[in-house]
This record gives sequence, C-alpha cells and structure tokens, in this order.
Amino acid sequence: MRTSPNTIPGFILLVTVAILSAAYSAQYIGGLRPCILCLYERIPWFITGALMLVTILMQFSGPARRSILLAAALVMLAGAGLGGYHVGVEQEIFQPPTTCSATTTPSTLNELKALLETTMPPRCDEISWQLFGISMAGYNALASLAMGLAALIGRRSSR
Repeated sequence: MRTSPNTIPGFILLVTVAILSAAYSAQYIGGLRPCILCLYERIPWFITGALMLVTILMQFSGPARRSILLAAALVMLAGAGLGGYHVGVEQEIFQPPTTCSATTTPSTLNELKALLETTMPPRCDEISWQLFGISMAGYNALASLAMGLAALIGRRSSR
C-alpha cells in the first residue's frame, strides 16, 4: 500500500500541535507553571512543527524532503536528550542548571522586596505533575524520541 508523501510529516505535525497544546493547557488552564527546562523542552517541538509545516506546504520531495526529515529527527532526538536530562535532574541524578532556581539570597530589605515582587519559576528538580510515576519531562522525552524515530522512518520511506 502506497501512502501519501505527507503522511509522516502530517503525523509529526499533528503530534507536535497536540504536545504543545497540552503543555500550554497545563500551564494556562491547569495552573502548572513551567520551569526553565520545561520551556527549553518546547523549542524542539516548535522547530520540528515549523519544519513539517514547510515540508507539507512546499511539497518538498526527494533529497530536500529527506534532509528536512533528518533535521527534524536530529532536533527531536536532541529534545529527547533534554527531556532525559530533565528527568535526571528531577531524580537528583544530575545537578540542575543554575538558571533553574533562585540562587541569590537577598542581603538588604530592598533586595528582599524586589525578590518578593517577582514571580520565580518553579525549581527544575521538583516534579509538579506525574502520571503512572512518569513526570511531564519523562513523557516529553518519550514523545520526542518517538517523533525523532518517526522522522527517521519517514526519511527512509521518502526514497
């Protein structure tokens, strides 16, 4: 059975929209504030979504399609690595980046007041939500890995 050349890019784009919708729904509807690593983990999804949208709209084929699918695969596999790192931070296997929490202690009353007036992002090593023992970062790592593999499969079938 022959499939449309847009099947894999369309599938990846659909999953990308679903993942980003879930992330923003959790943030703005569910009230789950993302840490800095959570925000970084969204970047590969935006890049991959843009690549797939361009691939579909421009009807790329042959080497151009394979190159774009390879780029998307590499971006998503990097996203899986970032998600895996975040899981390691949550499990205290890795040290969190210094940008993941407030590391300064106010030394004056004015500094304390300024700190209290700002909204600090949550710490990267605190799990704010999990399902079946897997955090959002864990699900992101798995979904990113799956989409990276899907892009590689799509690249292979684009020959």
